[in-house]
This record gives sequence, C-alpha cells and structure tokens, in this order.
Amino acid sequence: MYYHSRALKYVVYGKVGPTPPDQEDPYFHHAYRWLGCQCGFYPQVWLARGSSGITGYRQAYAGWARRTGQSLRRKRPSQILFGFDLIKGFPVDFDLWSITLGVFGNAGRFHSLEESNRMLAAKLDDFAQWAKDDGVIDEMPFLLDWERHSDLERRLERWLFVENDQVVVPSLNLKAAKRIVCRNERQKKALRRMGFIEDRIVIKNAK
Repeated sequence: MYYHSRALKYVVYGKVGPTPPDQEDPYFHHAYRWLGCQCGFYPQVWLARGSSGITGYRQAYAGWARRTGQSLRRKRPSQILFGFDLIKGFPVDFDLWSITLGVFGNAGRFHSLEESNRMLAAKLDDFAQWAKDDGVIDEMPFLLDWERHSDLERRLERWLFVENDQVVVPSLNLKAAKRIVCRNERQKKALRRMGFIEDRIVIKNAK
C-alpha cells in the first residue's frame, strides 16, 4: 500500500496538489527543483510505499519541546493518513534522497540541471574519498559503486530512482484512498462530512 499524510485542514474530497513553492522550506528548494528536472514535474506530492513510517503521520503526535518540557501533541497539526492500493509515481529511494537533500541543502537559487549535477557529482566524490580513507567504503554499496563507475546518470537510475520506499506524483486524488486513518471521532465526522466513505475510515492512535 502507498501512504500519504497531511493535516486535516488541507484535506479535500478530491484532488490535492503539493505544497506551493512559496511555502516550501527554502533550505530544500534546490533539491526539489533538481528532482523536478528528473521526474518532469515540480513541486511534488510524496507517498511512502509499504509503510507509513516516513510520511510524518506518527511524528506529528509524538515528542516533547526541549526548552519547555511540554508535550507537542497539541502544538502540531492533526495529520490524516491516506492509504492507496496502487500509485504509479516516480520512484525515489528514501536513504539516498536524504543524502541528496544534504548535498543541495541551502545551495541557493537553482540555476540549471547541468550545474546541479556537477555539484552532486563533486560531493559524491568527496563522500567516496572520505569513506575510502576511513576504510568503510566496502560497507556503503552506493559509494563503492560510485567510486568504481562515476557515471552520475546511470548511478542515479540504479540507486536513487528505484521504487524501494517512496514515490512522488504531481497530484493525488484523496477520494480514491482505500484506507483513511484518523485519531478521534471528531476527525472521522469531519471526513464523513467531506464525502469520504465511512467504511474506509479508521480511528487509531499513533503511539
């Protein structure tokens, strides 16, 4: 199953799009623009494949504020989790995408795909050299492959753009969800009023 999570106030009974570019975290802007050149659309709607763990659904209700010691449960938005049987999207491996975010993080204004690819290749060279110097490159299959065959396009197709745990799409039709998880009866009533089928809505606390 494919999972997507969003705050209740952004849920509609129908098609939704991604976060508008002007509301996007500027630190990650370059990475998402680069991905848009690869997948053909920007910005993107993200879905997890197989597990809801990386959707942000559980994190929205857990944790404590370090400075005040107060629970974050009432301070963070009420997420609704949507599950879909099949989504045809553009695949993006979670682990390698996390590295890519770090490479492009705070990189400034996006200029071109070519320039961004050079930036990424140079950083991967640095990572591979570091892993080699520390004697751990054999434990990092992607960097080992990169160190031996530094062809960026082919390495991305083999390691990053593979459907392991998440995909991106240009938009998402929420009313096609086969399973909808919320936290309480109030949320369930709100979803029913929008038009979502009651038999597909489940109340479940996220521990």
